Amino acid sequence: MRFNRFTMRFTLFLLSLMVFATLSAQKSDRTSLFNALYQQDSIRLTLTYPFDSLNKTNNNEIDALISIETDSGYLMNNEPLTINIRGKYRRMKCDFPPLLLNFKKSLLKSLNLADVDEMKLVTHCIDGDQGLQNLEEERLLYQAYESATPHSYRTIWVTATYCDSNHPDSTQTNSGFLLEPDRDIASRLGTTEKKVFNPGEDSLQFESYGNTAAFNFMIGNMDWSVVAARNAKLFYDPSIRKYVVIPFDFDFSNVVAPSYRRITLPKTMFHQYDRIYQGEYFTDKAGDMLKNFYKSRDAVLNTIDTAPNPINAERRGQIHKYFEQWFEMVRKHKAYELLFGCVCPYKGGL
Repeated sequence: MRFNRFTMRFTLFLLSLMVFATLSAQKSDRTSLFNALYQQDSIRLTLTYPFDSLNKTNNNEIDALISIETDSGYLMNNEPLTINIRGKYRRMKCDFPPLLLNFKKSLLKSLNLADVDEMKLVTHCIDGDQGLQNLEEERLLYQAYESATPHSYRTIWVTATYCDSNHPDSTQTNSGFLLEPDRDIASRLGTTEKKVFNPGEDSLQFESYGNTAAFNFMIGNMDWSVVAARNAKLFYDPSIRKYVVIPFDFDFSNVVAPSYRRITLPKTMFHQYDRIYQGEYFTDKAGDMLKNFYKSRDAVLNTIDTAPNPINAERRGQIHKYFEQWFEMVRKHKAYELLFGCVCPYKGGL
């Protein structure tokens, strides 16, 4: 009798494990919304919400409706979601703030998508042609970094139409891009995103930190810091027991240089488009990190020239030349000559 009861309980336990494993496998097999859209072209996104709600200075969620259309048809049509306003500095300086889209998990489930329910929408900050060009330039920088390393954010270009729910005749259409969610990056790389301030040097993966420091040096971006967890995220990789560094937000770089940018030049810089190496970690190996990133030269320059992006050929050529000057500086110097704080002087072109 005891044997039968034990056998029955053990059998039920095995069945429950099998059901759980099946459900888990089904759940893990679902692609995310970002990954589904990443395979599509000509994505059109419509957000309907009260326009005056974007004037809020708090983090309250805003009720909205979203439609997403591709060349294959509608993926979503007037589905409810909430949006949050992002970026404290941009709220003060921008005509239109960047947004965080919060999708309903029930909607994602009904579409057989994974429950990655938050996605950042990088919007035009400034109305008009300048705002559009800034968007195109920043997205091209994301594309360039993606060509250099898989430890990078992927992006999706969208045409975004904004509709005022209080005034149906009031709409505006602009461009923007979706930024890969952290959960998608973590899944893709087998890592976990962690918020860590001032991590120890021995806890960082050398190559990813070097790529981050070198890339920000090349594009002329001083608005980043791993110590302060500013515009650089850490993803813990259990296979190497270290944090992988992934940079983001390149709008303060010399390449984009929007009208709202405010920078303070170090004493060793004389022109606002000079570039300075600011890697806070592995300072004695700055030259090794720069030489290592030099290996990405052809991939980066080819991306600047050919990446799918509305940016025009003339502007691509200017950015190509600006990067080429930096790569040439790295090439002609020995690693031991490329020190922490070294400057690449501006030679014109941007």
